[in-house]
Amino acid sequence: MLLDLNLLHLAYLIGGIGILLEWRAYCLPDGVAFRRWSAAGAVLWAAQYLLLDAWTAGLTMASTALRTMLSGRLETGMHKHWAAASFVALFSGLTACSWQGPVSLLPAFAVINTTLALFYLNNRHMRVALLASSLAWISNDYIWQAWPAFVAETVAMGLNLRTISKLLAR
Repeated sequence: MLLDLNLLHLAYLIGGIGILLEWRAYCLPDGVAFRRWSAAGAVLWAAQYLLLDAWTAGLTMASTALRTMLSGRLETGMHKHWAAASFVALFSGLTACSWQGPVSLLPAFAVINTTLALFYLNNRHMRVALLASSLAWISNDYIWQAWPAFVAETVAMGLNLRTISKLLAR
């Protein structure tokens, strides 16, 4: 019982640090630094979900971390297109396997939109596209009453808007 409680606390601590890393990512104007911090946050979320025995979420977040890092490294050539298509297929497959009705389209849109933005848009346009992903996540969190995720994504969206305005001022 005590071990279970300690693992639960550890999982939430790791997830909380992951949120802070994600918020840090959205504050950074550089696209490379954004990807690095965002991927680090996703790794911690994957660890949190795996500690909670949420395997689908854990594997999805681990895939998200890999996608985010690869998107910054594969800037040209067929490898970039194959990687983007592979991640779109992966996230589509995960959606199909975990389908819970039309509400499942919200996270599916969010991860696929983010994938395409990371691979194909420059830093400023990528961040604008991520606003649509944030709205989808916020809507999903509201529907499921996932209030900590709702607050975390709302703050991330606000930080992203602030960074976009700074990028536009340049």
